Amino acid sequence: MRDGGYGVSFFLAARAIRRGNRWTLALTILVIALVVVLMNFMTMIVGGVVQVYNQQMIDYQYSHLTIEPREKELFITGSDDLIDRLKRVPGVTGVSPRISVGTTITNPRNGKFQSKSLTAFDPGDEKTVTRYHQALLEGDFLSPGDTDQILIGSLLAGDTDETKDKVPSLGGARVGDLLEVTYSNGVVKAYRVKGIFETDGVLIDSAAFVTREEMDAVMQTGGRATEILVRGGDIGDAGQLKTACMQFGVQEPIKTWSEKGKGILGDAIGSFNLLTSIMTVVCLIVASVIVFIITFINIVNRRKQVAVLKAIGVQRRIVIGSYLLQTVFLCAAGAVAGVLLLAGIALGLSANPIRFPMGFISPVPDIGGIVVSVTCLFLVSLVSGYIPAWYVAKEEILIAMRG
Repeated sequence: MRDGGYGVSFFLAARAIRRGNRWTLALTILVIALVVVLMNFMTMIVGGVVQVYNQQMIDYQYSHLTIEPREKELFITGSDDLIDRLKRVPGVTGVSPRISVGTTITNPRNGKFQSKSLTAFDPGDEKTVTRYHQALLEGDFLSPGDTDQILIGSLLAGDTDETKDKVPSLGGARVGDLLEVTYSNGVVKAYRVKGIFETDGVLIDSAAFVTREEMDAVMQTGGRATEILVRGGDIGDAGQLKTACMQFGVQEPIKTWSEKGKGILGDAIGSFNLLTSIMTVVCLIVASVIVFIITFINIVNRRKQVAVLKAIGVQRRIVIGSYLLQTVFLCAAGAVAGVLLLAGIALGLSANPIRFPMGFISPVPDIGGIVVSVTCLFLVSLVSGYIPAWYVAKEEILIAMRG
């Protein structure tokens, strides 16, 4: 636009907004705001799920780093020397060697049994890398020297009412009960349930643990480990910590918590992202249709006014520009209202988290995603506003004057 064209378009747009129906304006802004919310709400929930899942992996499954046996080997041999080396790595705050063997755990009280991988650790070392000791539902955590005690998850313990169990269980084992463990070498031992933990993780709460001292006595596993968990200072430092361990001569495979968990999480997040993409496309279509209809009705009702403007010399592009500015105003107001609604929802759900199977979820806003969604909304709205404005503005003056 030249010679004050922008000013004229702005004047015409402001005049049309001021004289338009306020209820229609408010409802249009509200609809656009809801479109912004719908395009970003699922992403916020997915962000909360990812955050909780990541924290569970670190706190209970893999810590920051997991060191595994070399290729084609079942155990990490000479683990004591490796542990001493790991403890000297800068940034390492805890190291816990674990060993897992296949067992069958039976509840003699009701005859129910489950085939489980029984994991052994040193309770003192384990406290430095995981938080099982902080997730006890009842009873106590294992202590060094415990040789007839077992720690089990709430899902493995289960309920006496099978319909309440999420996974196969021992049918309501409780603290103080005796469980029989049949090892792969044929040894059968009775263990008293010392504690039951609950983390809301299905795989985590189906686990069982004994002390390393007990496992070494039964399975002769001294000096060996099936994995070594390493904890650092911060979740974001796992990659640097992995590099530091390799520089200290650790030759066994080292995986960060994200590398260990990306398979299961990746599939779930992929499904969520597909649903989010579908919802976003639908929302953009809805927004474009609404803007098109409102602009079209607005212009059709003012065809004679447009014809008069053209008759007195107002150029067509100025008329089109005025309606595009109205569209920009509606989108801007709707986007601001939508972002405010999202912020309110995030605050409300942070104070009252949603209960998911893996725990309580608080939404995590994705600022980049919000910016992209609002940008897309502006683009489709401008196109939807331009089409009817161009159609009416190109009409001959006499035809438009007839209505």
